[in-house]
This record gives sequence, C-alpha cells and structure tokens, in this order.
Amino acid sequence: MAGITPLSHGSLMIKGLQPNEAKSFIGYVPQNNQINWNFPLSVKQVVEMGLINNKTFNPFSSKKNNHLIEDSLSKVGLLNRIHENINNLSGGQLQRVLLARTLTQGADILLLDEAFSAVDIGAEEDVMKIINEIKQDGKTILIATHDINNIEEKYDEVLCLNRHCCAFGNPSEVLTEEVIEEMYGSHNQMLREHTPGHHGAHNGN
Repeated sequence: MAGITPLSHGSLMIKGLQPNEAKSFIGYVPQNNQINWNFPLSVKQVVEMGLINNKTFNPFSSKKNNHLIEDSLSKVGLLNRIHENINNLSGGQLQRVLLARTLTQGADILLLDEAFSAVDIGAEEDVMKIINEIKQDGKTILIATHDINNIEEKYDEVLCLNRHCCAFGNPSEVLTEEVIEEMYGSHNQMLREHTPGHHGAHNGN
C-alpha cells in the first residue's frame, strides 16, 4: 500500500487509484529499528519531514507550517519536546514523533509497521490511546503486528496472514485456535500461553 514493495501478483486499489497514484492518501510509520537515528535532528525537524508530502505544503509560509507541526505534536503529547534532540527520546516517544510526522502529512490512511516493537507496556498504552484518538478524527489506521496479546481490546478487525488470508473479521470471533495454528504452526502452544513477563510453560528456558 505504501508503494515500498511491488505486488508479486494480483491488484490493489486505494480509493479507486493505483498505489503509486494514491501516495498522498497514505501515511507510513516504519519500525523504529529500521531508522538510523544517529543524525542530530530535533523533534521539530523530524515532524517537519511530513510536510514534504502534504499537498497543502507551502515552503514560503513558515507560520502555517509551524502551526501544523505544533498541532501534530500536541496531538501526540510532545509539544513540550519540540526542540529536543531525537537521540534523547525513549522508544515510545520516538514512535509518537513518527506519528506526528505522519499527521502533518494529512494522510487519510495510516500504516503502522510493528508500532509497539520497541516500546514498554506503559508506552504501548500511551501510543494506543493516541491511535484511538486519531481514529476518532476519521482516519483509517492499519497496524502490522505479530503480537496477539489483548488483540480483542486493541483492534476493531484483524486480517490474519500467512502467505494467504487465514481469517478476517472481529478478533474475538475469527482468532480461533485453528487460525492461530495456521499462522504460527508449531509455535501455536507457546503463543497461547504467552503473556507479558511469562513465556509459556518453559518460561524462556
């Protein structure tokens, strides 16, 4: 959908358009560990990158651009860190900065890749709260994840994939033992027993 990986077969339409024609509708939030954070950038500079893809971006209107940046940072609770170096932020705060960058883009559809992979439980709850608030603004939010813990509480619908569609629908209805086994195979039992801080009967041994 983000146009990063070409389709191997089949077709994909977004609002009636091909993915390469619909990029302005898509906001992509990559995994934290896929980004080189070793640049001396401020929070503001990272969020400002989202304006490049914003169809209303005006490089000569710094007042309007600053308003968009501040509004996006306010929505993710980081306005007070606007001038902070990104290297001083936690994993959860970095995730919120990436969300703010996507909000400045003005995209209708947000794609989040493993949004909680580099955050602790407290930060995950904070990010999830922000995502739910963004959803209330009418945005469509798609999250790719391998974590099935509390999935019924987090998501309205799930699309279960393993080279093909294993199931789609309300997570409390479609995430059955058979579907989990189809997705994870021999790891099925371990995943059923997994909870935060407890990794199944062997507990990591």
